[in-house]
Amino acid sequence: MTTTEHSPAVRALPPLRVARQRFLSGRPLPDGVPEEVLAAWRRARFFGVPHDLKEPIGDAPRPAESPLLGTARPVLERIAPALDTGHAVLILTDARLRVLWSSGSAPGLPPCPWLSEQEVGHNSAALALRTRRRAEVHGPEHFLDVWQEVSAVSVPVLAPGGGHALGTLTVAAHLCGGRPPHPQAALAEAAAAAVEAELLAHAGRPEQALLDAYLRATGGEERAVAVLDGRNRLISTAAERLVTPEVLRALERTASDARHTDVPTAAELPEGSGCTARITPVRREGAVVGIVAVLEARAEGVTRPAPHRLPLLTGSSLPWRHAIARAAELALSPEPLLLSGERGTGKTALARELAGADARVGDAAEGGALAPELAEWARGRPLLIRHAERLTQPAVATLNSLLDEHPEARLLLTHTPGTAPGPCLQRLLDKLAARTVTLPPLRERTEDIRELLAALAPRPAPGQPPVTWTLDALRALERHPWPGNVTELAHVVQAVAEQRRAAGPVRRSELPDPVREGPAVRPLSPMESAERATILETLHRHGGNKSRAAAALGIGRATLYRKLRGYEG
Repeated sequence: MTTTEHSPAVRALPPLRVARQRFLSGRPLPDGVPEEVLAAWRRARFFGVPHDLKEPIGDAPRPAESPLLGTARPVLERIAPALDTGHAVLILTDARLRVLWSSGSAPGLPPCPWLSEQEVGHNSAALALRTRRRAEVHGPEHFLDVWQEVSAVSVPVLAPGGGHALGTLTVAAHLCGGRPPHPQAALAEAAAAAVEAELLAHAGRPEQALLDAYLRATGGEERAVAVLDGRNRLISTAAERLVTPEVLRALERTASDARHTDVPTAAELPEGSGCTARITPVRREGAVVGIVAVLEARAEGVTRPAPHRLPLLTGSSLPWRHAIARAAELALSPEPLLLSGERGTGKTALARELAGADARVGDAAEGGALAPELAEWARGRPLLIRHAERLTQPAVATLNSLLDEHPEARLLLTHTPGTAPGPCLQRLLDKLAARTVTLPPLRERTEDIRELLAALAPRPAPGQPPVTWTLDALRALERHPWPGNVTELAHVVQAVAEQRRAAGPVRRSELPDPVREGPAVRPLSPMESAERATILETLHRHGGNKSRAAAALGIGRATLYRKLRGYEG
């Protein structure tokens, strides 16, 4: 069962209504607007969502076959009578936030085929899918006028075993401000739990279907075969001699697209890859669960060019592809562009790619004034500014003035949110809100980790296979929260590749302690995190013997046990 913090809207509905009206009219906002709500409004404006949207958006293309809907419909039809008839709506969406099924009705809730932020702005279903937690959105937190008197609670529906989110369940009703949690929160969680239980009861083993397809394709012969589903892969020895990291990424994208669209697609291998791929879908219960790629070498003499690799920009997940595509689209015009996101998400790598080789680069972390860089930019040279949050007040004031005079100047900035910005920087951020792209953190696109591993691993010596990972190690990597995002993952991959002596796939035991042991149950302070890492490393060094580890740390065994229990909450 999932939980979340209470919506900030229920604590201050009238001030939030005033703030929303000021935001829509472009007037200064009052103090105290929750940052997450303001960010949601900015995203809606960024996506071009009209706040006065009244008519439902055109029909969303539904999948020809939906295993989620087939499993959930009987459960939901049994639960639907528990709704407050005429005052609440129960909605099921898939992972793309397409509405698959709904029941009930409520004032101010016209039928809507989409619940994605790109189509309707901020809503509880999109928030629940992004955070993988129960989420509530009330009244003026919504961007749309038509939802100002609506409260909604959504719960993600997770794949069996706590895997990726398959969709969401939402209960929407009339505004219930002042009574957190949402009165229908228990019903939404019970419905999601019932659907997940039914999914678990019907769950087979897609991995077994992939293995069977692999064995059939190889047929006991030395054939170049790769079987993939976008998360797992089986590659024959013959295929390992043909695939490069670029080919593998192309096959992973093909498998992921086939799974999400339920339509097998042709693999677009990079030019000069030296091989071709014949794709066959792997189906289970009517749905595509992966692909079989039979590889064949091209004619002799074809040379493979050295690929241009940008490992920090690797990824085929929907949030990542959308962010990269949006940034590339905005960069086509000569106006400023702001790339925002946590540290290590790839902002600088993307900015350098978009700015071009002739751009002047300034790093505010090395000197917040940036007078020479701003002078060059004023003369028309493209400018990339890293760490905009570290700019001095005079430098931000200069930037605002230059943008007022030259609104189409070629400027790229990277910004890492954190401390509250000063008034000058806030003005700059507001000015660039419509041209801001937020890169998702790695924990929100864990399906990209396997692609990133292939891109970040050192290139193998001639004749040697690429670095591979056991399923247990991959699961540990995908469960780690990655506070340092892709940069942290790159350091882990480099350290493992340099230190390992064993042959074969990387095992879980070879991973650093914080990754191998998994995240703590509760959030830890920086001091606790450092202490926990030291204890785990000492335990590992002493073969798990707690007495020897405690002696090495200079603490009693009871103290060691107490600290370990404390980390688990």
